[in-house]
Amino acid sequence: MFGAKSYLYDTLVTRNSYTAIAEGYTSWRNKPWPIALISRPGIILDLGSGACINGVEAAKKTQSYVVCLDYSPSMIRLAKKIAERKNVPADQIVADMSFLPFREKSFSTILAIASLHHIPPILTGFLARQLNAVLKRGGLLIATVWSWRQTQFVLQTLINMIRTCLGQTGYPRRYSVKWKTRKSTYTRIYYLYTLEELVHLLQEAGLKIISKGYYSPFKRRSQNIYVIATKPQYGF
Repeated sequence: MFGAKSYLYDTLVTRNSYTAIAEGYTSWRNKPWPIALISRPGIILDLGSGACINGVEAAKKTQSYVVCLDYSPSMIRLAKKIAERKNVPADQIVADMSFLPFREKSFSTILAIASLHHIPPILTGFLARQLNAVLKRGGLLIATVWSWRQTQFVLQTLINMIRTCLGQTGYPRRYSVKWKTRKSTYTRIYYLYTLEELVHLLQEAGLKIISKGYYSPFKRRSQNIYVIATKPQYGF
């Protein structure tokens, strides 16, 4: 079973990789995802923000304030520069998105664009409850994760299924994804969930699903799962 020690190892590996590749990653992925721009006005949380390109553009469009949270110091430094260049009011926080340092009902929109797939199954329920807690009533959660059905994962999926049957791993959809530079190769760890799992996770936390499906921001072929959810106006 996947435990705290394994999660800590995977977190450090992924964090160190994003810190090392921050400049190159941001220059390559420098456009906001259109789905992020449906954010509601108010205070926006960009969760696992990287350089906060999505959050900054959403805040600029809605004339809002954005909080950029990422566990890579290098990414957060870039987020600060981008917010200042775009003249968008923002805060930047270096933190693990599994443990949110915010008061309840703080945000009108939470963006989790290509970030939840770095959270292991042991923590997804806990995180979903936190998201519900810090979201305002009537607020939006916009989440995307990679689809595990991408062709690049076929071989890894087969190997993972065999290892799971042999009791060598606790989760069959844990993937190591490489990022190559001229100097080195860096590894990021992903845990990929099905659409049904993501929907169930958010519903169990008390959120209401508005829209769900498959989504690709820039390519014709869909490579991502998306869910848009809201916190009901009334409830306990």
